[in-house]
Amino acid sequence: MVNLDKHLSNRAKELRGSLGRQTSVSIAGLINLGSGTPDFMPPQAVLDAMHEAVSGGRIQYTSWTGIPELRKAIADKLKSENNIAVDPDSEIIVTSGAQEALMITLMTLLDPGDHALTPSPHYDEYTRDAKILGGTLIPVPTTPESNFTIDVADLEAAITAQTKAIVVVSPNNPTGTVLPESKLLEIAALAQKRDLMVISDEIYEYYVFDGHKHFSMASLPNMRERTITINSFSKSFAMTGVRLGYIAAPAEIVEAMLPFHHAMMICANAVAQYAGLAALTQPRDWFKDVLIEYDRRRQLWLSTLKEVGLLCSEPQGAYYVFIDIRPTGLSSAEFVAKAREEARLVFQPGTIGGGAGEGFIRGALTKGSPEFEEGLERFKSFVRKLIP
Repeated sequence: MVNLDKHLSNRAKELRGSLGRQTSVSIAGLINLGSGTPDFMPPQAVLDAMHEAVSGGRIQYTSWTGIPELRKAIADKLKSENNIAVDPDSEIIVTSGAQEALMITLMTLLDPGDHALTPSPHYDEYTRDAKILGGTLIPVPTTPESNFTIDVADLEAAITAQTKAIVVVSPNNPTGTVLPESKLLEIAALAQKRDLMVISDEIYEYYVFDGHKHFSMASLPNMRERTITINSFSKSFAMTGVRLGYIAAPAEIVEAMLPFHHAMMICANAVAQYAGLAALTQPRDWFKDVLIEYDRRRQLWLSTLKEVGLLCSEPQGAYYVFIDIRPTGLSSAEFVAKAREEARLVFQPGTIGGGAGEGFIRGALTKGSPEFEEGLERFKSFVRKLIP
């Protein structure tokens, strides 16, 4: 019998199982109240563009950095919505989703032994990608009392001689925290003081509530040249399976990224690129109803938690609720396992993005009616058994 384990690389052994178990939405009786997949459909023009691309035979390799029309549309979007001026010919790479954008960004910045810093809790893929590269993502803990908003003094205290970059995700997954401009300016000043790059993950930019506003790091004074902006069509247009994202960065950084991008993808999916072009060149008024519905679900989550005596950090943006389950006496992992087994509900443990999330779980706004309401009723019954 072949011992396959001995043929695995050390990195494969270290990361094996780190993704956990994927939950299929087709499992009978399970309601996923923690999913990161939006439930609405993209605008019809996006679907039509994909059909037309296939029918028209536009399925060959494109330019490595993406079709010129799409890069131009991305540059126009960044200028008008984010106050970031970029050259579409030299400062944009169209990628196969934000996942690829993240990986090639870290491949470009980190050598083995290098560090990147990010507030914790955070999206766990950053940790995994850094490990693959032999680097380390240093989580800088935040607290529920601050609504998981980073203290820049803590961020500075975590900087070492090996630190190359600061990762900023706003609105944040999993906490829903939206960093105000004043906080971003503090982080920007620190990056300039310590000569660090900033990776700005802005994939949830359109999901903001209660008057909160998204600001782009690269739009701040003197940050254009030291910021790598990552964005995606997955969340903002419900195109998760289409796999389309992009990077905006200084030309020298983009040039350094290209070999990694080419090695993994050559280019982003051609059909997806035409879908992205249609997405960016259509009016975005259709999203108002989506945001209204997601806010309705957010309010239902908040009222549900109040009914059962649980709290959550203020969900300012993204489409998550970061729920404090410490009153149940269970750890994050125990709560998630028990909820699945007894209530047939699926959540993400808060610890998936760093130890600062212990005692919390990630709920979401992405399940449509009537399953969403049924899931909340199950949640109430389940928690009431834990906290009589």
